[in-house]
Amino acid sequence: MNARVSTDPAGSALLDSAQPDRVQPDRALLDRPLLDQTLLERALLERTKAILADLVAFPSVSGLPNDPIVSYVERYLADHGIATVRDTHPDGQRANVFATIGPEVDGGTILCGHMDVVPADPSGWTTDPFTLTERDGRLFGRGAVDMKGFLAISLAMVPEMVAADLAAPIHLAFTFDEETASFGAAQFRDFLRVLPNRPATCIVGEPTCMIPYIGHKGGMELLTRFEGLAGHASIPANGLNTIYFAARLVDFLRRKADALAAAPVADTMYDPPYTTINVGRISGGEAGNIIPDTCDVEWEIRPLPEDDGIALLDEIKAFITSELLPEMQAHVPDANVRFIKEHVFPGMAIDPDARALKLVRSFWQTPPADVVSFGTDACYIQETGISTLVIGAGDISTAHLPDEYIETSALETGLAFIAGLIEHHAKSQATPAQTDVTHDVHQRDAV
Repeated sequence: MNARVSTDPAGSALLDSAQPDRVQPDRALLDRPLLDQTLLERALLERTKAILADLVAFPSVSGLPNDPIVSYVERYLADHGIATVRDTHPDGQRANVFATIGPEVDGGTILCGHMDVVPADPSGWTTDPFTLTERDGRLFGRGAVDMKGFLAISLAMVPEMVAADLAAPIHLAFTFDEETASFGAAQFRDFLRVLPNRPATCIVGEPTCMIPYIGHKGGMELLTRFEGLAGHASIPANGLNTIYFAARLVDFLRRKADALAAAPVADTMYDPPYTTINVGRISGGEAGNIIPDTCDVEWEIRPLPEDDGIALLDEIKAFITSELLPEMQAHVPDANVRFIKEHVFPGMAIDPDARALKLVRSFWQTPPADVVSFGTDACYIQETGISTLVIGAGDISTAHLPDEYIETSALETGLAFIAGLIEHHAKSQATPAQTDVTHDVHQRDAV
């Protein structure tokens, strides 16, 4: 598909003044390696915008089949002579996609990003969330910053990767369902372990404003279902209202969250400096005059590495099983509380001497390394022994919101960053320390 970038009426058609309502990228610049340095910035940016428009047009919401966007990536890479491998989920509906540009040898770097996005309710947007819209130097669309912008940057640079005569390979790894506890990366971890050629480093291109993150919190995604007894609301004693009991769990979680926030850990690198609990969604009941017989509570825990998240979860479960459930069953013996979904995903272990950090600092000036509280696919890739860093253009604060956007300047920064990586891996620039899995490159700055 060739989705076009829509220009908001309040903005300006930067690339085609003849069509003020539509941005028409210069196709002559989009599909060839760039040999004229004077055209580099404009051509790469146009190419990236066109690809980003295509990617945003796929409503690749987590948990849904993702063959359309995977097929798009496969076709694009095939057009540049790059073979791909699908790492398909057992349900056959979702897949990761992997490709290698350059020599089939050990070493090199993975560029990792997720293809899925969080849902987008159009009623909260000023533009169509699945049509990339440009206004005032910003590109609006679901996934524009998190993280289809990084995918578009990586794909836009493929012709340059092909032309660069790489000494060390650059791998592309695009995953599914990162937004729902990184299910795709958890599966991809096993795929990486059996690759015939082992990558040395991985860059997960989440939007960090180009701050390198060397660690992040883990988390637990949970759904707790209360099962009671329906009845007419005029006779409460004939039923068991599950919303009341779900509300008591929510209040317990709120009080635990407040207690954790009131006792921050002084020497942690994380902000906020405490384990967090969040209730994200409650659903139950049919109408105001019906006693609700079921109620679901979706919630999460993001523990500090210094805290015992499992012990906290056990404490919360004990409240349910020792206080709430006996009271429910005293009224309705068949009442129950079930944990429908309970997924635990690991944190990314802090590694201030990470090879991936040293790699990036060999060609890119970075701020001091830091840690972050949101989760990424990096945790699973790191578990394979591949040195992993989270760094990318764009600002995470605009993600998951109506009118999500990435700035055009962020795309330009991301393109320059990948250009530096390509130059680093090219034969004309490579040294044994840069291409050998067993060696580190020189670290430019202290963490």
